[in-house]
Amino acid sequence: MGQILEFVAAYMGYLWPEARFRITDSDVTQHNGNNSMLTIESDLLRLRLETDRRQLFLDFQPAETDRPKDWYSVEIVRRFFRGASEPSGLLDESFAAFVGEYLDDIEDHFSPARWEETRTALKELERKRSKEMWG
Repeated sequence: MGQILEFVAAYMGYLWPEARFRITDSDVTQHNGNNSMLTIESDLLRLRLETDRRQLFLDFQPAETDRPKDWYSVEIVRRFFRGASEPSGLLDESFAAFVGEYLDDIEDHFSPARWEETRTALKELERKRSKEMWG
């Protein structure tokens, strides 16, 4: 959990002003190298930061969803907004900067009014990435 908290404190301070986002869930396991998870939410957007074997990931989901297992990686979300594929989906400072820069737009696209259109586009980008990776 320390790795997640250090990253959020160092690179994602934009989440906290005006109590826009709040921590809503966390978990730590002793298996596979002490994996951990932290969920942060606004009224429109849910962010899940996870460590898996000391690698850090970030996924997004609408705060209100009827598909609780549908999460979209920061890599796919950045590709949705910027159009370019990414060499890695591991969370780093450039992904954190992207989230800070596009946070209002991300929330807007994950809002109930725009979600189905956004979800369709994100699913298509996932299919495209899979095809690029595996043929």
